[in-house]
Amino acid sequence: MNVKTPPSIGIIGSGRVANAIGVLFKSKGIHIKSLYSRNKDTGKALSVKLDCAFMTQIEDVVADILLICVSDDAIHQVIGKIPAQQKVLYTAGSVELNSLDHKECGVFYPLQTFTDRDQNIAYHFPILLEAHQDELMDEMILLCVQSGLKFEKCSSDKRKQYHLVAVLLNNFVNHLVYLSQEEANKRGLSWDVLEPLLEKTLVSIKQSKAKENQTGPARRGDLKILAKHEEMLDEATKKIYRQLSESILNTYKNEL
Repeated sequence: MNVKTPPSIGIIGSGRVANAIGVLFKSKGIHIKSLYSRNKDTGKALSVKLDCAFMTQIEDVVADILLICVSDDAIHQVIGKIPAQQKVLYTAGSVELNSLDHKECGVFYPLQTFTDRDQNIAYHFPILLEAHQDELMDEMILLCVQSGLKFEKCSSDKRKQYHLVAVLLNNFVNHLVYLSQEEANKRGLSWDVLEPLLEKTLVSIKQSKAKENQTGPARRGDLKILAKHEEMLDEATKKIYRQLSESILNTYKNEL
């Protein structure tokens, strides 16, 4: 294979990650030969979008590299069905490469959140790479370069650390916004009034360190306001409010 020609790709899965990477690869001229998904409806829909064949058996998906876009729990089972000589990549954040008995295996982990099935393919999310074989690593780098993606070579342990912090950064922050939206709806408040605050918060975080941006009653050590707020919340949300407030208080206790 010409070293300057990206490898052909077969995809296992039809969820958000498969959609995002598949659409991006196709848009960058990377040939996607075929696709398999346990969910035939979403699999066939994605195969049409990617202009590739839909296969009803994993064993029938053939390409230079198979991209495994399934849940962490399913990775071992899926890769166990693939011939040992077939090059495979998986996209999970917390599955260690050495836990898989497949030499021609690597990690192609997109450090990004994918929230729907129609991704903005112009967005350049970073990829964390790991492989046993130098040739496979070179091919992954070629895929990144062809797709305009930033990348970092990363051990399984370091990738798990990235995944942990990514959960704090994305999943937990998103859940706090969800709780805020629920509280606003419950109280008959307009989200249009609150949304500019969210936008300013994100802008401020990008411009300077989050610790320097902290405001609010916990930052000021205003215990009376904190107590009043807790009285206004149900027990489940009160626990979250209290724990976060205590964390903020402890962070700035020497500055109060």
